[in-house]
Amino acid sequence: MNPRTHKTRFVILAVSILLVAKIVSADPIPFHKTLENAIQSDGKKRPVVVVFGAPWCGWCRKMDVDTFTDSRVEAISKKYLWVKVDIDEDKETAARFGVHGVPQTFVLNDQGSVLGSRGGYIPPQKMVNFITESLDNPHPSVLLPDLLKRYAVATTEEEIRDTTFKLVEQLARSDRVGREVILAAMKTKGASSWPVLLELMADERLSIRAAAVGSLKHMSKADIVFHPFAKHDLRQQQIAVWQQWLDNVVSVK
Repeated sequence: MNPRTHKTRFVILAVSILLVAKIVSADPIPFHKTLENAIQSDGKKRPVVVVFGAPWCGWCRKMDVDTFTDSRVEAISKKYLWVKVDIDEDKETAARFGVHGVPQTFVLNDQGSVLGSRGGYIPPQKMVNFITESLDNPHPSVLLPDLLKRYAVATTEEEIRDTTFKLVEQLARSDRVGREVILAAMKTKGASSWPVLLELMADERLSIRAAAVGSLKHMSKADIVFHPFAKHDLRQQQIAVWQQWLDNVVSVK
């Protein structure tokens, strides 16, 4: 055998052994499989780091091997609860967080509100920075259960408009997760969100228009034509008919 070839094979073997050893020792951080299990298992109120991934995701495996075994990440790990969600096994949670690609990492406060989100592979130091900056300078977003609670107690025009708009965005998603519970909440809320739905029927996005008119028809049982796919001028004419109907309903009440 050529000495150079022999040396090359030896180097490859040595690197492979080191890589396997590192993979075996990966995941020193105690990850929970679900957010609910993590919260129930903890006596303290700690922020939560949720990592969405999948077995087929190469960048997810790289984070397991490089990021979550790094001493810098380990040094801060005890301050948080850690959750790793397989999007193939738990599609509902992935949809609830709006995950469309992996890996994707979220930081939640101890109340479950999202403070920060970042997609893609995150190296060790950037992971530390992302987690700490999310807590120091949060950009909170609301998940569906919290949104439904806000919608149920909304009384001002601004609150109703904001929560209705966000619920219609959820209904417009292709995965349809939460559709039944959202429509039930809208039906319970009554006619206060109907003007917002009518406004959203004029949205530039087809999915929003379709979700808005579907919700309004579901709640009002009104048999009035509206074609989300129609050209702009025709849609405006149809919305005008809906507006006249809504004005009549309001005046009667």
